[in-house]
Amino acid sequence: MVFVQRIVNILFPEPGDGMKNMLFNNADVKAVKVKLAPGEAAENCVIDAPVLLFVIEGKGTLVIEEDSYPLTEGDLTVVPSGKNRHLEAGATTLRILAVQSHQAEKTCGLCALLEDCVTLKD
Repeated sequence: MVFVQRIVNILFPEPGDGMKNMLFNNADVKAVKVKLAPGEAAENCVIDAPVLLFVIEGKGTLVIEEDSYPLTEGDLTVVPSGKNRHLEAGATTLRILAVQSHQAEKTCGLCALLEDCVTLKD
């Protein structure tokens, strides 16, 4: 079998760019580019694996349990597993790259943003 390296440019919108854009979804890793309109919030979710978030553009808030953390372009953070969390866009569009290992037993991967490949936690 011939190995082919997949290269994805996350900075530029792709045709039909909507709230979600799956970049990778294989046995090792799931990566999705998320776009929230000004003032929009993603649904709460809890997963049993950490998720790396990178802010591509805009400002917003990461809410983990009862704590809120401001996000701005260029920020990188890892959300711990087992915590209720969601994202909220500020006054401008918020674009985030979310990366999660598929080692999680169950995943939500930003829940409603990944309807086509999601298994919600019980």
